[in-house]
This record gives sequence, C-alpha cells and structure tokens, in this order.
Amino acid sequence: MLRKVYENALPRLAGKKVRDFCIGKKLVAVELDDGGIGVAYNLNEGENVAQSLPEASEVIGREAQEIAYFMLRDNPQYRAIGVAVCNAVADYDSLSTKVLDAADVLDARPSDVVGMIGNIKPIAQQLEPKVSRLIIFDRGNPEGVYPEEQQEELLPLCDLIILTSSSLLNDTFSKVVSYCRKARKIILTGATTPLYPEAFKGSGVTALAGCRWFPQYKEEIFDSIKQGACLRRAIQYGEKLTVQL
Repeated sequence: MLRKVYENALPRLAGKKVRDFCIGKKLVAVELDDGGIGVAYNLNEGENVAQSLPEASEVIGREAQEIAYFMLRDNPQYRAIGVAVCNAVADYDSLSTKVLDAADVLDARPSDVVGMIGNIKPIAQQLEPKVSRLIIFDRGNPEGVYPEEQQEELLPLCDLIILTSSSLLNDTFSKVVSYCRKARKIILTGATTPLYPEAFKGSGVTALAGCRWFPQYKEEIFDSIKQGACLRRAIQYGEKLTVQL
C-alpha cells in the first residue's frame, strides 16, 4: 500500500527538496522548499529517534523524492519520514474533502459492532454509548483492550472499523483489512493517513481521515512537535479532512 502512495506522490514531489524536518515524541514533521508541510505518527515513542536513524542528520537539503522513498524501508521511523514527505504534497485543493473527524463519517447505528485498531480515546468515548459493542485493539496500551491475537476472531464480527494509519508503518494494514469481511465501512484515520484516494482503491478502505497543515504556522507546528505534542494538541495549526472513497 505504501508503494502505491509513493507512486501517486512522485509527480508532485518532482523538483522539490526538504527544507526542514523534526522528530518529536509523538509525531514527525517535514517542510519542503515550497513551504508544504507533512506530518506522520512516530511509532518509536519515548526514544531519541534522531539518534537511532543513521541518515536523520542528512535529510535536510535532499531531494523530496529520495526522502519519500524512506517509506518503503522496513524501519517504521524511516517510513514515517517518507509518509510525511508525501503528505506535504498531497493535492488537498482538488480532493473532495470535508473538514470532519473520523467519528463524523461512521454513521454508527445502535446495533453496530465497531472494531477499533489503535485506542483513539476521543472517538471511542463518542462511539461507545451509541453502538452495541466497541472492540478495541492496541499494541502500545494493552490495558482494557483486546489482545492482537483475537483480531482474526473478532474483526469479522464488526460492522464498522476504525483503523489507525500507523498500521501502514508497522506493516499490519493488509492483515487487519483482510479480517474485516463484514464491515460496511473501514475508516483509515490519524496523522499518518496519506490523502491519496487513488492509492487506496480496491483496498477495502471506504474513507481516509487525515490532516492538512497550514504553512504559515510552520514554527508553531515544529515547536509543538519538538515539545512532544500529540495530534490533538498540534492540530490547532491545521485541520482534519476526510475523503470518502
């Protein structure tokens, strides 16, 4: 899936270079020389990722196409940098988008069983009172959620799926989607979500819930990420967008 995103982004990356980038506890951000900013989730929470990536100090000044290729490596932190580069050039203005959060496009019904891969607490709090059952899986926060080993058993029961786009970074996306045979909607959501609808055609995903970042707030975006901001805090310098597929 990331290869499809990369191929869709390539024409828009041509001739551009990386002007700046930063890695925080929760997020990574990239600025290109045309002012475009892209963000992705940092799966390596709590560690000094810049020191753990040998090429991190060499990102600035390099061709955007070259750094975007990081998304095809095995290391999830390199992938995050590559996805952020592609997110910086997504054609937001031509997309049929709405300023919506993932929960707003679910159309949840009282009888629905909802599967959530990645414990997105604000969405969970909205959904739980409205549906029959909410089944949450989360590797990083196992308390009160179902173990990953039960996905194959439980996800086929779900009418709706909310899938964190970090699944693209840790190589679980395809496996999870293959279990969602009953789902009428699969929403890919989070800071990492690449808003490239063509790349996701035929994947089973029905909506992409991602983010657009405003270049005039570059300093604020980078400062908040360096300070360990999560998406909920940093998004004041951008907006959440949803694309229906």
